[in-house]
Amino acid sequence: MADSGAFLLGELSDTLDFVTVPQLWPVLAQRIRSSRELRVSLAGVKQANSAALALLLEGLELASRSGCRLRYVELPEPLLELARVSNVERILTAG
Repeated sequence: MADSGAFLLGELSDTLDFVTVPQLWPVLAQRIRSSRELRVSLAGVKQANSAALALLLEGLELASRSGCRLRYVELPEPLLELARVSNVERILTAG
């Protein structure tokens, strides 16, 4: 496993929703599986809904099972607000 550094999720799509998340999941999952440590930046994400939240939580679960230290950075405020009301903000911002 390599230390992959940063992965710019926001460069792949500026929208994380029910259409884009199924396309992005395999890319994110592969990066997680092949990394010891991974920092995922959401800079550039302009729109996100509960599908984005599910993507990020699933990523954390996969990272835990794969032995990858995963951190999300530069989360847009609307996504953080959704995480707050869903009571998962601490899970997403830990690390």
